[in-house]
Order: sequence, then structure tokens, then C-alpha cells
Amino acid sequence: MSEKKTKTDSGYKRTLSNAHIQLIALGGTIGTGLFLGVGDSIHRAGPSVILIYIIVGIFLFLLMRALGELIMSDLNKHTYIDFIEQYLGKNIGFITGYLYWISWITLGMAETTALGIYFKYWFPTLKPWIPGIITIALLLVINLISARVFGNLEFSFAIIKIVTVVAFVILILYLLLTGRKTTFGPVTFANLDDHGGFFARGSKGFLQGFQMVIFSFIGVELIGLTAAEAQKPETTLKRAINQLPVRIILFYVMAILGILLVIPWSKVATNASPFVEALGATGIKNASSIINFVVISAAVSSTNSFLYSAGRLLFSVTFDGKGKWNKTFGHLSRRQLPQNALILSALLMGCAPLITLVIGDQAFNFISSTSTSMFLIIWSLMILTHMAYRRKTPANRLNDFQMPGYPYIDYVILSFFVLMIILLLILPSYRVPMVAAIAIFIVLYIISKIWSNEKAV
Repeated sequence: MSEKKTKTDSGYKRTLSNAHIQLIALGGTIGTGLFLGVGDSIHRAGPSVILIYIIVGIFLFLLMRALGELIMSDLNKHTYIDFIEQYLGKNIGFITGYLYWISWITLGMAETTALGIYFKYWFPTLKPWIPGIITIALLLVINLISARVFGNLEFSFAIIKIVTVVAFVILILYLLLTGRKTTFGPVTFANLDDHGGFFARGSKGFLQGFQMVIFSFIGVELIGLTAAEAQKPETTLKRAINQLPVRIILFYVMAILGILLVIPWSKVATNASPFVEALGATGIKNASSIINFVVISAAVSSTNSFLYSAGRLLFSVTFDGKGKWNKTFGHLSRRQLPQNALILSALLMGCAPLITLVIGDQAFNFISSTSTSMFLIIWSLMILTHMAYRRKTPANRLNDFQMPGYPYIDYVILSFFVLMIILLLILPSYRVPMVAAIAIFIVLYIISKIWSNEKAV
């Protein structure tokens, strides 16, 4: 029996159903980046943020088609890192695996930081670190029970988020068609043009809006990490990926359009959820409290997903390795879960309050910028992996879920990610997080070289 097959057969249980995968895919596109970060995007780009979401959404869909082809080529692999290791080499797999793990940890920190902001709506004097710490502790317990319990929880959270966004869009459409007014005035398309035009912030503002929009989409590839625990991955994963454009249009474009129809872009909140602000302006009793509960559930849901992903990634990069570190985090518990990897990931996510103490109110923006920077590097490596897979795989061995337009679309996607990396290096407010991400990559590269030399001796 091959090493890879042994790795799979002795590993995870396939406990995630079709419904779990579909709802995880849907819920994965709705998180703090949309409910909180969109305020920063609107502030920087104005109404043109809608166009940014469409552009980034198209590229992320194409990325998922490439990753989908990789996943379908070997459903026994645990994570994308297994593919990177196979097609780009063990060193690159090592670097990407740990960078990816650190990225999910950073995302978890961003979500727990956002929880402190959300709870201030009800409890202005509450210490911002308390909600995050309690949430991480509870989610760790849940993740240590079974993957199915994780799936059930995400199923519930996803329904809450989806119903809320759909209801929000329908409500704004009703107010628009009936000519109703809010505390900001009439609900109207004129808001997209009356306050400086569609590109109100000019080309510089348009470019500055990309960072938070990209951050909003982080998590779309989460469905690929469920492949090893999905009951019928051949059909459910394909369906989830192909439905991504519909989710982008409904849950991002329509929702943000709804906000801008209610609130002139220059008055959109940047230190609170614009959804709470928009619903509060409608005058509907308790509407803002209801939506605040939903955005809290969204943050909890995202933290849950990121903890799930971080635990499995750390397990994947340490599996079958030598040394105490690898043996500690590279094995599964009796419940067939990466218990130690989950515990360490949760402990690191719990360090978010330390960043808040140092940076203050800008902690969320700094953490989200760092996450975006690391994911741009990771996504670039994923596209390179897909290109290597296609070059090394004979045509008669390709699966039926092929990337459209290969190799030209791959080059276009890679160029977009590289341009975004250059953009973040140029823009002063994002330069430090981007440099930090590159520095982490270099440090991991050096460690991988030392590790390789030690093994060769």
C-alpha cells in the first residue's frame, strides 16, 4: 500500500454530507470581511467598490476552478499543500504549509478582534478581548468532538447568514420600489452618483479598495479542505465551486448595493458594521440589534472555519515527520481528529488581544492586511501548482473538471495576484503587512533549507 493511501486510510472519517459541504461553501463567502470590512472598502473606493467585488470575485472563481481540478485529480489528499509538495517540491510544500497555517491563525485573530467591536454595540464598557477568548475556547471544544459536529454548527451559522443577507436585499428592494425613506433620506440609485460620482475617490481610492475586498473573499477555498472528510466529494465539491458566481453576485454585490442605496457612501461607518447602520436607518424596531446578532454569528462561524482549517493544515505539514514537533502535531486522536494541532492553533488565535493592546483600534485593519498579503502569496503558489500539474499530467489522465482556458487563464490569474502584491507594497498603509508576509516567507524558506540539509547529513 502506498504512503499516500496509508495516510488517507488511517486518517479522517468521511462524515460531512452534501448539505454540510454546500452550506459550508455558502457560509464561507459571508464573514467579517463583508459585514465589517466592507465599510473600510466603501470609505476608500466609494461606490466603485461594487466593481472591485466583481473583479476580485471573477478571479477567485477562476482560482477555485483550478483548485477544483487539482482536488478531483486525487480526492485522497488532505489539503492543497499535498498537491504543492507533489508538483512544486517538498521545500515549497513545507513553506506554503506553514505560511498557510499562519494565515489561518491570523484570520482567526481578525475575527476575534471583530467580535470585540460587535459586542461594543450592546456592551460599550466590555473589554474587547473577552468575547474572542470565550468564543475560541467554546469552538475548540466543539472541534475536538468530531468533524460532523463542526459541520452541523457551520450548517446552522450558514443558514443564519444566508437568510439574513437575502432578507436584507429583499427589504432594500422593497423600500426602493415603494419610495420609502430612511434617516439618510430616500432609498435611491442616485446615491451611487450624487456624492462625487461612481469613482468618487479616483483611481487611487479604487486601487486602495482592493485589499479589504480580497480579504472578504478569503475562505472561499475552504471547501477544498473538506474533501478528505466529504461523503461524496466527486459531486458536492464540483457543485459548490460552480455555484460560486451566484454567491458572489447575491451575497456581495447585491448586499453592498443595498447598503449604498440606503446610505450615501461618504456616511458609511468604518468602525462598525454598515449592515447594522443601514438597517437601523430604516426605523424597523430592533432591526439593528437583530443584524448585530447575525454579524456576531458570522464572526463566530468564520472563527470556527479558520480553527478547523488551521488544525488540519498543521496536521498535514507535520504528518509522518520525524522529531518531537512533528510527532506531537502530526497524529490524530482516537476520534480521528488533529487534536494537538487544533489546541495549538486555538492558543495562538487567543493571542489577538496582545495585538489589540499594542496597535489599538487599528488592530483589525492591520491583521486583515497581513492575512490578505499572505494569501496573495499562497494563491500564487496554488496557481503555479495547477500549471505544474497540467504540464506533468498526460491528456488521457486528466479528470472531467478541467480548468477552462488553460494555460492562458492561469497566466492571467497569476498576473493579477502578482500585481496585487506589488500594489500593496506601493500603498503606504499596506506596505508593512505585505513586507511582513514576504519576510515570513523568507524565514520559512531558510528554515526549510536548514531542515533539508540536516536530513541529507
